[in-house]
Amino acid sequence: MSTLIAMLMGLLYTFIIKPTYTSTAFVYPSSLATYGQESQAEQLLQFLESDEIQLYLIAKLSLAKHYKIDTTKDNYLQKLKDILSTKIVIAKTKYESIEIKASDFNADTAKLFVTEIIDGVNWLIEKEHKEKYGETVRNSLIYLEHKKHLVDSTQNLLNELNKKYEYLNIGIQLNDAFKNQYKMQSGGNNNSLSDFINMSEQLKGIENDNKGKSLSELVTSINNYSLQYGKLTVYFDDQVKGWTQANDDYQKNLFEYNRKINFVAVASVPQKPIQPSWPKRWVVVPISGLVFFILSCIYFLYIDNIKQAYAKITE
Repeated sequence: MSTLIAMLMGLLYTFIIKPTYTSTAFVYPSSLATYGQESQAEQLLQFLESDEIQLYLIAKLSLAKHYKIDTTKDNYLQKLKDILSTKIVIAKTKYESIEIKASDFNADTAKLFVTEIIDGVNWLIEKEHKEKYGETVRNSLIYLEHKKHLVDSTQNLLNELNKKYEYLNIGIQLNDAFKNQYKMQSGGNNNSLSDFINMSEQLKGIENDNKGKSLSELVTSINNYSLQYGKLTVYFDDQVKGWTQANDDYQKNLFEYNRKINFVAVASVPQKPIQPSWPKRWVVVPISGLVFFILSCIYFLYIDNIKQAYAKITE
């Protein structure tokens, strides 16, 4: 009879207690860099279980208001964290995925918990991603500006040499002219009259551009400073190549910094629960009866032992 009463009380309990709803999702790590011996799933698990995610949920879902926690108390954050630790279960599965379970007395909030956990961990990983690549972008920009300074300073030095000696800026023109002259001389009788006229006009043009100085004077001046000018020109070309490479690296790092990535792939999206996950009447009622029956047996055995002991003492 007492067991039956306990079962009825358990049934009554299932109608009185506030129901709990549970929403579940399965996620996989995506685009996470591996560090050390940890797998991507283990890294994602650490992000999901971090304090930052709890604080993100507390702020995003206004959980202090939802659970009626007094925010004027010093320990209100710890109370909310303790509540979350009982409401959320995150575990790694044998398939290298992560199972996220969230429970609440409100079905919509249970689903929101899981959804915001996924959004929150994407936000957290992206924040660390930007911090990492932000430093890389800043360093690559510093290096790019350094290479630009070298290019500009070398260009200024070349311009000063051209201005100072007035002859060095025709080196390429003379080089091309001498090449054409060599081709004409080696071509024999195949050269036309127009080729000789063009060659003559090219050489005269060089002389006119340089205040009427003869070709011999120009060549002598160039030979006097060609070694210094040649070294500086080679150095300038190297710096331009270095600047080009630095600019490519900077643009790649900037692209990596700005691009949007989802670091969590959702294999099973969270759904709004329809049926409460607790209490389950088919579990509560028989367990209530069984527990009361076991306690009754223990009680009667204890009373029987006491009676037997008392009877021996009174004999």
